Amino acid sequence: MATGYLTIFGVRQIPYEFDNEWLVVVPALVLVYALTVWLDGKLFKDDAPQVLQDNQKSERKISEIKKGFRS
Repeated sequence: MATGYLTIFGVRQIPYEFDNEWLVVVPALVLVYALTVWLDGKLFKDDAPQVLQDNQKSERKISEIKKGFRS
């Protein structure tokens, strides 16, 4: 929300008078939103484990059991 306020403030500080200010503010807000979401994804990325399918799970369990019972 803060980036939206800063965007509107920044557009209003441009030393040019627009006939319709909304034609500049709306695309600027969309661009800032897209950049914010992208940056948020880069900074706060969750390293979630991959979801294994059923056949991959069974193969993984079998290989773990074989490794554990070796002497």
